[in-house]
Amino acid sequence: MMEPVPILTVGDLKSELARWSDDAPVNFYSPLKEQEFRFYRYQPGQDALVLEINEFPETSPVVPPAIKPTE
Repeated sequence: MMEPVPILTVGDLKSELARWSDDAPVNFYSPLKEQEFRFYRYQPGQDALVLEINEFPETSPVVPPAIKPTE
């Protein structure tokens, strides 16, 4: 059974960010891909705040051993 995808609300984000100093960096990381991401921009969506991130070029995704790339 798959775990439900957690929803991060603005309130959750504000609560967590309130603990940090204004100059603390924010890092984005995918534990599934073992890859870092960089913040690009934020913008209002229709019903949600949209945070856009890009892959961090110095960290390439890790290919699981069972998956072979197609050539």
